[in-house]
Amino acid sequence: MKKLLKKHFGYDDFRSIQEEVITQFVNGRDVVVVMPTGGGKSLCFQLPALMRDGTMIVISPLISLMKDQVDALRANGIAATMINSSIAPEEIDIRMRDAQKGKFKLIYIAPERLANARVRNWLEQINVNALAVDEAHCISQWGHDFRPDYRNLKLFREKFPQIPIIALTASATQHVRDDIVRELNLHDPEIFVSGFYRNNLHLRVVPKSGATDTIMRLIKKHAGESVIVYCFSRKETEELARILVAEGVSAGSYHAGMSVEDRHNTQDAFVRDEINVVVATIAFGMGIDKPDVRLVIHKTFSKTIEGYYQEIGRAGRDGLTSECVLLFSAGDKMKLDYFLNDIADDEHRAREEKKIREMMDYAQSRVCRWQWITAYFGQAGLPACETCDVCMSAHDTEDATEIVQKILSAVVRTGNVFGKGHIVKVLRGSQDKSVLARGHEKLSVWGIAKEYSTATLMEYFAHIVARGFVVRNSGEFETYRISAKGIVFLTQHEKIQLPKVKEIDTHVTRRDHALSYDADVFNALRALRRHIADEQNVPAFVIFGDVALREMSHYLPTTPHEFAKISGVGSQKLQKYGDIFTARIKELKGE
Repeated sequence: MKKLLKKHFGYDDFRSIQEEVITQFVNGRDVVVVMPTGGGKSLCFQLPALMRDGTMIVISPLISLMKDQVDALRANGIAATMINSSIAPEEIDIRMRDAQKGKFKLIYIAPERLANARVRNWLEQINVNALAVDEAHCISQWGHDFRPDYRNLKLFREKFPQIPIIALTASATQHVRDDIVRELNLHDPEIFVSGFYRNNLHLRVVPKSGATDTIMRLIKKHAGESVIVYCFSRKETEELARILVAEGVSAGSYHAGMSVEDRHNTQDAFVRDEINVVVATIAFGMGIDKPDVRLVIHKTFSKTIEGYYQEIGRAGRDGLTSECVLLFSAGDKMKLDYFLNDIADDEHRAREEKKIREMMDYAQSRVCRWQWITAYFGQAGLPACETCDVCMSAHDTEDATEIVQKILSAVVRTGNVFGKGHIVKVLRGSQDKSVLARGHEKLSVWGIAKEYSTATLMEYFAHIVARGFVVRNSGEFETYRISAKGIVFLTQHEKIQLPKVKEIDTHVTRRDHALSYDADVFNALRALRRHIADEQNVPAFVIFGDVALREMSHYLPTTPHEFAKISGVGSQKLQKYGDIFTARIKELKGE
């Protein structure tokens, strides 16, 4: 296993639970793997494919994911192909005949293909040794991304009852995991859950006011790096992409309303680093397998925690520090309610409504973001991460007694029946018609906090909700009343320290790699990588990832022996690229 790992993938050791998973699967056991995006799920079936006679079938939901993985496998000297709707029928026939001759170790297929009788008969004519089901949560109606075509996989187990199956996903609650086992008809499977925490992803939630300016500042902070911005609607993606391009940002939009060709062109340009920013709808899965996305922004919060976790999972797949920023406004719930209107079944609608509420609870909570997410997926006991906005701000507090008193007084004076937005308007002395119609401009609390911005007051409000000083009223709308704890705070003149409310940080920090490295050398090697990738018509990361380039920029290897020690350099890549890169490093060193 270790020899194959180094030869084909360039790694000396396995990560996390990979070795245990591979051992069980190679020994013929059905396996379910829940592992964070970027945790190395693909290796859990790609390496076993090399260790068994015959061909592994891989089910993948997106053409783009298939293409990226097949390109990467070929670059590592592994015979792989894919069969999907992007390929001409004549070419599919050739690949199917080659498969019958045993030419491939892995064949990627879309789930809907298994409904085709010709494909099922063809599978019986090749030496299938195992089935890998990627994005396995798609098989569950309880999952956030249910795809009916995944139910076709039952046919596979019926045709090949003795062949082991491995099902892999990054986000699955216990309910979804049970569904995967049942729907795939797995035989006494070994279930591996490696944890949901990703310490290289720095999570932040910021007020949505001034969203476009905030997005621009964040993108400038990550200038030249890969960024994904998730928006609510197709129209919003196109408008934001136009604004970014007008500001000199290389950006493109991506949504389900575009033609297949236009979507492919945007994605291809992004994967090849021809554009830095993709603006996409949260309702459409992009299937990006790009390892060096450094920033993911949500302009509107996701419909589910599972969806949000998948979307932020596009960032930092190479293990280097990346930033995930959610722009939050409670008012965006009205947008997401639009989806609920199309659901006829009351139980289903209530379930989806609950998921939206959970997402809002996450955004408005003031506990460690990673503790909240991991607890949601059933992983308890995670220590505070020290990298999310909540943990970072906890170290810099101020006396907030007076402003908390003012907010609580406003909740009481307005009758304990209003939402945050109205309370903040009253505190800031707003002349809004909703304030004037109720005579709230005559209250003693009107205008007593006008020196604070709306965003700052909203942040303080979130903290007093988190501390139980106010509680949500029952009913459809999000309104609040003072709690017994809040009354005690006011009447007993208690003191309170809260984290300081700060402007969004646009300072570039780099704590993501233990190695110091020469930025000029890194950029020169990045340019060389891009040149080679363009010549070979593959994404740049297929040649080498950023981790490998940073190691090269630190160690400056100039011999084949030294170059072979770089992470991600296997025998195939040493042979293909060793001389080119070491020659360039010698030039840069002035040798």
